[in-house]
Amino acid sequence: MIVGLDIDGVVADFLSPFLRLLEKKIGNGPILAETITGFDFKDHPVLSEKVVEECMVAVSYDPVFWQKLPPLLSAEEWEALDDLSRKGKLVFITHRYERETYDIREVTCDWLKRHGIGKPVVHFTQESKAKLVDHLGVSLFVDDRYENCQEVAEKTAATVVMPHRYYNQSFDHPRVKRIRNFNELFAYLP
Repeated sequence: MIVGLDIDGVVADFLSPFLRLLEKKIGNGPILAETITGFDFKDHPVLSEKVVEECMVAVSYDPVFWQKLPPLLSAEEWEALDDLSRKGKLVFITHRYERETYDIREVTCDWLKRHGIGKPVVHFTQESKAKLVDHLGVSLFVDDRYENCQEVAEKTAATVVMPHRYYNQSFDHPRVKRIRNFNELFAYLP
């Protein structure tokens, strides 16, 4: 069994630092995570799509942003993932942008190593994660974005698990299982 994990929103806290960046950009006080009900940020009472897009582009060119992301997992959870990785049963699948100004692959792998994954295998795509999940033979896929979960659930045979987040709580799909904490993921492993 190969486990495929998204990175941002699953093992790395992207949202908190990104909200801090948005706060600085608009200068309008704190933006609470609870106010993010969709990762497209549409219909947000304070944020415009233009500001969100500008900040997304800015972080895509900033290796330090990615290097400093806080982890979402405990030491024990990282250790369990490293065990899967050492057995060749773990891959990371991300939509992080590759830029010519720095090597996001190196930054991402270094971040994963710092948190306990000895030899991370990371796949970057701007296309369908479902295609990659299918191509890699992933049988258990974890992502926080409901769009990715829905696509993988409908286009592959993989079991799909989604960590519960404010921005995905309204999503429901018969083939997508929810977990409230990361340890629940291990119940899906043989």
